[in-house]
Amino acid sequence: MAPGILEIAKAKDEEEDLDYLEIEIYKDLEFWKGLGIPIISSIPFAFLVLLMTGSEGGDWVGSCFCFFFLWVLIGLSLAINAQIIKRRRYSLGSYISTILGIIIGVVLGSYLVGIILSNLNLRTI
Repeated sequence: MAPGILEIAKAKDEEEDLDYLEIEIYKDLEFWKGLGIPIISSIPFAFLVLLMTGSEGGDWVGSCFCFFFLWVLIGLSLAINAQIIKRRRYSLGSYISTILGIIIGVVLGSYLVGIILSNLNLRTI
């Protein structure tokens, strides 16, 4: 009978005196996929919004809104889907990506609102 992957990894671990198994590296790859896919997949759509609105006015605000909205939406949908099919590390990466998207979106949104309000000439009564 041929040795399984786990026995090969344990034998290799004992020979080279390493602290980890090769299987753990693969599971960490699932986490990074869950973290990166929502970000990478929302970039083309934000670019399309920028192209469709016209680059004359430079509607980068709408493009940024589209990017962060899709980042959160795709991250949340991937996290829920990964939980259904029992991919725990992928789901964890997607949840963390969703939370990062919300935090960065709120911070940049409040910064943008502050810039817009500071440029308005409001008179006090």
